[in-house]
Amino acid sequence: MMVEMAGASPPGSSAVPEPAWRALRGLDPQVEDQIVTLATCLALAEQRFQLLFEDVLPRFAETPDDLTGEADVLADAHHALTLLQESLHATSRRMLDVLDRVSRELGE
Repeated sequence: MMVEMAGASPPGSSAVPEPAWRALRGLDPQVEDQIVTLATCLALAEQRFQLLFEDVLPRFAETPDDLTGEADVLADAHHALTLLQESLHATSRRMLDVLDRVSRELGE
């Protein structure tokens, strides 16, 4: 399964060095699956970020000045932050794994 990156430049017009392009093109299917997983991790982190900043935090302005409403929003914000933190941690681990494999492919 070859991974096509949306908007990826051809090697001639990219800032990515040619050896890196060759290594990326020559990845085995297991590594390609991990890159897809990295893309999934990034998408999930983005979704959770949007949940927090577009859905949860704007509710503070809508909440009446009672502690119960504020407590509910804070609980939702805490939950959204926890989910975002988990997504960012998983994404970071996956990125480091992919970078390590690409570096080994390049012989660095």
